[in-house]
Amino acid sequence: MTTPDPSDPAASANPTDPADPADATEATEATEATEAHYGDPFDGGFALAEHHQSTPDLGAALAVYAELLTLAESLDDSPDVRFLRGHLLSNIASVQLKAADPAAAARALERSLALVRGVADVPMGPRGRQVWLEVLLKTLLAKAELLRRTRSLDEAGSCVDEATALLAEFHDPEGLRAAEVGLTRVLLLIDRSEWGAAEELASALLSPAPTAVPRSDRPPAPPPTAPRLLDCLAVICASTGRFALADDHLARADDGFRAAGDNGARQGLLAHRAYVVMLRGDLDHAERLYAEASALYEEQGLAADLAVCEQARAFLAEQRGETAVAHDLTASSLARFERLGAALAAADTMLLSAQQAYDRGDIVEMQRLAQTAREVFEEQRVYERCAQVDLLLAMALEDNLNRTDHGALEAQSVAMALGLALPAALALEAARYDFVTAHARSQWLQLADAAMRLAFRLALRRGDQGLLFELVEHRCAGASLALTRTDPPPSAPASRPGLIFPAPAMKTHAPAEGTGSGAGPSSLLGGAAAEAAATAGLRVAPPPRVRMSAESGRFALQEYVQAAEFRYHRRIVSEEEVPFWPPTT
Repeated sequence: MTTPDPSDPAASANPTDPADPADATEATEATEATEAHYGDPFDGGFALAEHHQSTPDLGAALAVYAELLTLAESLDDSPDVRFLRGHLLSNIASVQLKAADPAAAARALERSLALVRGVADVPMGPRGRQVWLEVLLKTLLAKAELLRRTRSLDEAGSCVDEATALLAEFHDPEGLRAAEVGLTRVLLLIDRSEWGAAEELASALLSPAPTAVPRSDRPPAPPPTAPRLLDCLAVICASTGRFALADDHLARADDGFRAAGDNGARQGLLAHRAYVVMLRGDLDHAERLYAEASALYEEQGLAADLAVCEQARAFLAEQRGETAVAHDLTASSLARFERLGAALAAADTMLLSAQQAYDRGDIVEMQRLAQTAREVFEEQRVYERCAQVDLLLAMALEDNLNRTDHGALEAQSVAMALGLALPAALALEAARYDFVTAHARSQWLQLADAAMRLAFRLALRRGDQGLLFELVEHRCAGASLALTRTDPPPSAPASRPGLIFPAPAMKTHAPAEGTGSGAGPSSLLGGAAAEAAATAGLRVAPPPRVRMSAESGRFALQEYVQAAEFRYHRRIVSEEEVPFWPPTT
């Protein structure tokens, strides 16, 4: 391993006992050129703390770092010593984040950044500069993780942008630091439910760089971030209905963590396995896995992970009809998330509480909780969740219409439900265009179909033939063939009976705006050709607008499309326009 130049801020913290100089030929190795050495007892302490983290024993790791920090603070002040303190505080903050102590982590991160940035102008050699960049990058990513979990996804994104700007200065031929930054971006995209973009980025980060030159006949080793990226892909695939792929990604992630000796990360996969099983429809198995994970996380003091398990177990208890158990678990999960400052996770739990309130007949409380959750999602720009809240409110209205006589107010109630349901359904349906592969799009569409069925039921209830006609025209816009989608698993809850409606269009395809040589006007293909093109990696664009009248210029679902694009900040239809009437010569 290399050692920073003695004149660098990252040199030995004790100038009278410097670490041995490294062989100059090793300076070309990215992973070695950024390895900081401070001499004993610091080097041994860093190694011991990292071992405790992988066990995992976070309390022991924090105790080791605290002892090292006390020793570092007793040394005479110098740029070297200030950098060492900043490095220790950065590591302390990372452990505190894992231990679900965001307040302490925030304080440590601010102190660390002040110390590390404070020595930026101190003269340092090339290797010392690399070590300084490494610690600053790691600290910025830790701050992004803190912000991602607590206050603001936008602020977290700004931290990732700052970290990205540092990459230009790194000697990083294997792309390891770029992969670390990319992983954080993937997590941010998942938080925003931007599943397609998250999947694309994670898959790209797992692919070997085309310019990488292997140092032997063996294939290049995967980056250290590979298991976590595979874990991310598992969550993405499960959330979009691709369970076999999710299982495969989890198995590969487990192999990667096992090979790295990271038992703590392997234990973290347990809750994700439960998540996949739950979405697949095997609720009893999911409950057993979540209960096992809850016991493990409670023993280790991992409050955030425990809160996630309680949230899921509350949903499972609700499905079993155990209302009191569901209520207690939801309250416990919400309290934990609120103590941790995890706004988005708390809002998700509020949605679950809102459904429970509705089941109890407490409409006022249901509306309060749903609206509070929606305000959080709106503030964080998580627009898919906003659409889900609006759908929840629309479904509650429909259910209430079925149970009670609204009399003269029925038309107003149906219109209100439609005004919530149809824009939300259009937005969820349009989310499939974020995915590159046809299989991913079709499986996502299967999840979004329930929302569109609600819109059809409400239009039918109102007896609005014009709206029904426009719904059919929009869904059929230019489609010549219907795609075959994987059937839902037999154990999945049966969907409510509803109107049979045509499969949506998958006709056009186009690359992302401004990317690649194909940027520009989109090509028009029939269903089978579009499927083949998409399989090759081309994007499918939203359907064209269906012009309903040559005179008025009105297009199908115009008001609802405009509402969806305004509320959820998503393109619903393309700029292309097709007439609904047959062409004439």
